[in-house]
Amino acid sequence: MEKNIATEATDAPEQVKCETMAIDAIDPAMNKRVLRKLDMRLVPLLCLCYMLQFLDKSSLSYAALLSIQKDLGLVGQQYSWASSIFYFGYLLMSYPTSYLIVKFPIGKYVSATVIIWSAIIMLHAACSDFGGIATVRLFLGIAEAAVAPSFSILIGTFYKREEQALRQCFWFVGNALAGVFGGLISYGVAHITTGFPPWKVLFLLFGGCTIVWGCVMLFFLPSAPATSTFLTEEEREVAVARLQTSTSVSVVYEYKLGQVREALLDPQTWLLVVYTFAINIPNGGLVSFGSLIISGFGFSTLRTLILQIPVACSQVFWILLGAAITTFLKRGRLATMILMVAFSVIGTAMMFAVAPVHKATRLAGFCLTVAYVANLPLSLALVTSNVAGYTKKTVVLAMVFVAYCIGNIAGPQFFKSSQAPGYRSGLIAGVCGFGVSLLCLILLMVYYIWQNNQRDAEGTIAAGEEEILVDDQTDQQHRGFRYMP
Repeated sequence: MEKNIATEATDAPEQVKCETMAIDAIDPAMNKRVLRKLDMRLVPLLCLCYMLQFLDKSSLSYAALLSIQKDLGLVGQQYSWASSIFYFGYLLMSYPTSYLIVKFPIGKYVSATVIIWSAIIMLHAACSDFGGIATVRLFLGIAEAAVAPSFSILIGTFYKREEQALRQCFWFVGNALAGVFGGLISYGVAHITTGFPPWKVLFLLFGGCTIVWGCVMLFFLPSAPATSTFLTEEEREVAVARLQTSTSVSVVYEYKLGQVREALLDPQTWLLVVYTFAINIPNGGLVSFGSLIISGFGFSTLRTLILQIPVACSQVFWILLGAAITTFLKRGRLATMILMVAFSVIGTAMMFAVAPVHKATRLAGFCLTVAYVANLPLSLALVTSNVAGYTKKTVVLAMVFVAYCIGNIAGPQFFKSSQAPGYRSGLIAGVCGFGVSLLCLILLMVYYIWQNNQRDAEGTIAAGEEEILVDDQTDQQHRGFRYMP
């Protein structure tokens, strides 16, 4: 099975013609109804799945407060490596995922991976040493690698370019909600006194919830507008037509090597890759050591679990703030991302420089530091909006997620066990990562503006915001394409 942004093939790869109504024939009321139905179906499914994904991925951080290190005999940097090895698995699967989401119905593919990783998270409870925990973390990374790129492609498949940033932010809110529910659930699990290790209960509980949701997604998550059974036939026609300006779109269902080469030579690709690597150095450390950092401020174990909630609420605030700004300022995505990174630099400096006696101030610094989390959905929106050509888009997403993995692998290694609970080198690495990411965002903004000015000077007519480029052209091939900074 193979699919594209507008429809889904049911036979062997071949050129497929998707006849649809003209864009100006769409009734505005019908357009709103279709958009509302898409929002009611897609956004909750993706948001709750991403919440469970982040809960499962960060479960090791909660388990660290529930004595998993002691029970498994983890010493030195073994906990750091147990955190990092997840991203080795993620890295191994990043490129295969970019190929598989082109070759198979994306809704079914990503739902199957959810069910697989939920089983793997439950196997965490069977671990008894470093080798065991390292193995299951590796396979967990392999299974979870499909989620974020698939969700990004799904948003690009169902929504217009100007609608994508807000929806990317909405499903990513699940990241922050994971902190709220994770803190509450971990707090409750910490009170278990049956003799069965609480961290094992945590893994079994998280995995059980995820496997149920994976089955729900398998039946209800659509793969393309033209094959969405929750829409009527007329609504499916509108869902396809609202994404294009021509009355007919001709797409070749194949993996195009020319678009792969273009992706590798495109300056925006490498600016996005370096940015993603840099921003995920602090991210890798904070995800794995966040609870230990808060505990190091001088809070008890139970208090630390509860304090995950205000930190998670601050993440919700930053994500929604970023979504609001980019909704009202259509070309303000990069400016918003630069602002968020600036807040993160200030917050990290507060954690690093404020005296240990001021616990509340340092916690406030942590809440400022997590402002950068709003940038991941916005950076994905940059890819889906500014990279045209289906194969090129999937390749760029794969490269971005490779950089994401490498950054998250490197991040925990700067948090030395010998420096607990202050983790000085980890916080310094975080500031450096934020600084490099800030520079990349500024250069990317300059590049987009320069490219748009060049195309204006050529006299080419700017393509409509909702146009799907005919014949699967890329952003460099179609000179009417305008980048959205």
